[in-house]
Amino acid sequence: MPTNTPMLSIRNLYFSFDSSNTISDFSLDVEKGSFTTLLGPSGCGKTTLLRLIAGFLEPKSGAILIDGKNQSGIPTNLRKIGMVFQDYALFPHMTVRQNLLYGLNVKKHGRNTPAISADEKNEKITGTAKFLYIDSLLDRFPHQLSGGQQQRVALGRALVLEPSLLLMDEPLSSLDAKLRTQVKDELRDIQKRLGITTVYVTHDQDEALSVSDKIAVINKGRIQQQGTPREVYFSPANRFTADFVGRANFLSADENTMVRPEWISVQKTEPGTYPEDECGRVSSVSFLGAATMLTISTPMAKDGILTAQADSLSADLPAAGDFVHISITRRWHLSD
Repeated sequence: MPTNTPMLSIRNLYFSFDSSNTISDFSLDVEKGSFTTLLGPSGCGKTTLLRLIAGFLEPKSGAILIDGKNQSGIPTNLRKIGMVFQDYALFPHMTVRQNLLYGLNVKKHGRNTPAISADEKNEKITGTAKFLYIDSLLDRFPHQLSGGQQQRVALGRALVLEPSLLLMDEPLSSLDAKLRTQVKDELRDIQKRLGITTVYVTHDQDEALSVSDKIAVINKGRIQQQGTPREVYFSPANRFTADFVGRANFLSADENTMVRPEWISVQKTEPGTYPEDECGRVSSVSFLGAATMLTISTPMAKDGILTAQADSLSADLPAAGDFVHISITRRWHLSD
C-alpha cells in the first residue's frame, strides 16, 4: 500500500540538451509503495526525466532524492533502482538465467556490504523466476520467448537487484493490443504484491488511467497536473490535460467548459422541435464494441463538432444524417 512518505523526491529540476530547457522547474514526490505514471505526448520530457532519475543524465540544477538521499554525483549502478527499458534490452546471446544474473554480477558493493556469493545469486534468480512464472524458461534465449515472456524477463532482471525504486520506460509499447492488456494487468499485480515504488512512463492515456495510483501529466517539460486517475480525468486542471487525457468537447458558450463524450445524451428529433443551439446533425458513427461514438455537427460546440458516446445496444441509436437533440448531463469548468 502507498504511504505518505516519499521514496522519490524531485525538487526544482532543470535540464536541457541545448539552449532551451527540456525539463523546467520540475518537482514531484512519489510515495513509497505507489505506482506513479509520467504521462505525456512524445517529446514532452518524460523519458528524459526517467533517465535523470536513473543517473544516465545529470541535471543542470535541482535535486533528486531517493529514500531521502540526494543522488547528485551517484552513478547509476550505486543507485537503488531497477529499470525496464522500452525495448527490454535483453542480451540476445545470453539465456534467461544469464540475463537475470548480469545485474548481480555488475552490481557494485559498498565498503561495508559484502559481495553476493554464487549460491546467493542462484537463490535470488530462482526466487525471482518463480515469482514471475518464468522458472521454466531459464535456459532459453530471448529469441525463443514470446513478447510477454520477454517483458517478464526484463522485469525480472530489474527486480532481482531488490531495488527501492522501479523505473519503467513504455514497457508495453511493442506488444499487440490484447497482450498489452494482459501484461499491463500482470505488471500492476506484481507491483502490488511486492509493494515496490514504481515510476512508469507512457503516452497511452488508457494505460495510465488503469494502472496508476497517481498520474503526473507532462507537457514541454512541465507538470500540467498531478493527481489520482479520477482527479485527472474528471477534474482536469487545464485545457491540455482535458484534451490529452481522454476525449474532450469544448462549448461555444464558454470555451473553458469541458464535456466528456459520455456526459452527453442524444435523441433523434425533427428540426424545429428544440432550440437550434441544442441540436445538431450526426455526421459520422464509429462502432467501438460496447460503445458507439457519434460525431455531431452543432453550434453548441466551440469548433462546430461535438463527440458523444452512446450505448451500442440502444434501440434508438442515431445513424449518420440523423437530426438529434443534445442533452449534457455533466460539465467541468477549467481553471486555466
